[in-house]
Amino acid sequence: MTDLPASETTKARLDRIIAAALANNHTAQEVVLAAMREAILTAALPPGMRLRQEKLAEMFGTSRIPVREALRALEYEGLVRSAPYRGFTVTQLDADDIEEVYDLRIVLEGHAVRLAVPLMTDEDLQVLENLYAEMVDAESGDAKLAARERFYIKLYSMTGRPRLVNLIARLRQEIARSLRWPTLQHAPEHHEAFFDAIRAGDAERAVSQLASHYRRVAILIRRYLRDAAMSEKQSQRTIRDIDVERAARSRRARNRGTDRNATG
Repeated sequence: MTDLPASETTKARLDRIIAAALANNHTAQEVVLAAMREAILTAALPPGMRLRQEKLAEMFGTSRIPVREALRALEYEGLVRSAPYRGFTVTQLDADDIEEVYDLRIVLEGHAVRLAVPLMTDEDLQVLENLYAEMVDAESGDAKLAARERFYIKLYSMTGRPRLVNLIARLRQEIARSLRWPTLQHAPEHHEAFFDAIRAGDAERAVSQLASHYRRVAILIRRYLRDAAMSEKQSQRTIRDIDVERAARSRRARNRGTDRNATG
């Protein structure tokens, strides 16, 4: 488990994130929460990292109280976890977590689509058209992901079910980091087919498109995690092999020195 990063590159990234949070939020808790959420989602604070409250308070120039409140909020969002005597760490999703989150998203977001589509007015559809155009026009990376969130959360808010929308938003937040991985930059896009079904008022076709897309993305993420785990194991084996070879060379060198001393 790693601790808060100290490298200059990481510090510069965190400084930029904190500066943006200060510009767009008012209270200390809002600043800490916004900055930490962005740092986790962009991996400036990577999965598995231990988050010490005193270090975070020092970094943000505040007391521990807003830090503790922000950590609790992030725990609710699924971005950090707490354990007795160990404090908070950035959540590290495994393949089973990915499968569970996407299974839940298919059920909850599908339910939201079925509720929202029959309630949509022409004005609602125009709002979605505008948000969809923003999503299509957005540049790749964070801008496109943010535009995508605005489109889908607005759609689901048309259900008039705030608890449902909050549950969906939390699950989408949990998985958001994964959508920044390089392997998903080429994930198949099904948003056009999905929105075509919404335009046509065909909720079942929209749900089918949504479920199909999520299953494909879940497979890609699980594959990425598997490949990353295999690469990590290979790296560890390589390091062990190097250590063993170095130890063997050291023993041979000592033995040669002993032999020379004995014959001298």
